[in-house]
Amino acid sequence: MTPERLRQAAEEEDSKVPVTDGTVQKLRRYVHGAVSRVQGSDQARYQLHSQIWSTALYHGPPYVWITINPTDLHDPIMQVFAGEDVNLDNFVASSGPDSHTQALNVAGDPYAAAKFFHFMIRTILHTLFCIKVLKFKVHASLGILGEISAYFGTVETQGQGSLHLHMLLWWKNGPSFDEM
Repeated sequence: MTPERLRQAAEEEDSKVPVTDGTVQKLRRYVHGAVSRVQGSDQARYQLHSQIWSTALYHGPPYVWITINPTDLHDPIMQVFAGEDVNLDNFVASSGPDSHTQALNVAGDPYAAAKFFHFMIRTILHTLFCIKVLKFKVHASLGILGEISAYFGTVETQGQGSLHLHMLLWWKNGPSFDEM
């Protein structure tokens, strides 16, 4: 690989002409393959889009788009994950750490905040949608919106670093695209 070959490939790409150098093409495939494993990269997003489209081709259009944003700042369950002694069986809102300490716990322990988020999402999926995620399998049964045949979710952070989930849901035996 030489700088001249890379310059020639860049000129071809700028001219909207396919790259003719086989070695450069191979290098590009390797780079795109490696970058697709980096969360948040364009290639990773293309992969997610591809998964969504293939699910839509198989199951039809998604029926619900939902964002789940559990608040971690003053949640007593989050405080338990952060190591505070909160009696959840006999909970009294005025007991436990004050709001300033609660905020410090969330900001000071991102691992506990992530564990709290994971716990809450799994609980919501299981309780509302009857989706139980096991190590190598997902079980679904009749939830509050019917039986889910597929779902797709991606996690993002907000400005202060707390997590939220965007999800698409497909119903089992739901109306077809034409019926919708």
